[in-house]
Amino acid sequence: MRFVLSNPRLFVVKTGSVFVLSFALVPLLQWKGDIPALAYTSSLVALHIFILGIYLYRVRFRDLDPDRRSLVARVLGLAITVYLLSATSTFDADSSIPRLALQMLGVSFVHMLILALLMVRAVPAGHAGASTSPR
Repeated sequence: MRFVLSNPRLFVVKTGSVFVLSFALVPLLQWKGDIPALAYTSSLVALHIFILGIYLYRVRFRDLDPDRRSLVARVLGLAITVYLLSATSTFDADSSIPRLALQMLGVSFVHMLILALLMVRAVPAGHAGASTSPR
C-alpha cells in the first residue's frame, strides 16, 4: 500500500493559506494583553473555524482509505499531529516577534502534516489507477 496526494495543487494552496493565516496570528498574540479577552478569544475561534474549513474543503473521506489498516494509520497519525499541535502552540505574549514567528513556523509545519494526512489516499500496491487526479 502506498499513499498518494489526491490533489497536489490544492494541497499547496491549502498549505499556503494555513501558513499565511498562522503568521497573521503573530500580531494578535502580541496584542493579547492590550485587547479585551472576548475580542481575543472570538478572533482565535473565528480563525480556527476558518482553518478547519480549509482542512475539510474538497476532502472526500470515502475515497481516502480502502481498508481498516490505512484508516487506523491515518487516525493514529492525526492523533499524533493534534498532540504535537497542542504541545507546540503555547505562546507567551511577552515573546519577541522573531521568537513568535519561529514558534508559528513550527505550528505551521504541524498544520501541514495534518493537511497531508487529510489529503493523501491509500492506494493498494500495483493498482493501475494509482495516478493522481484533480478532484
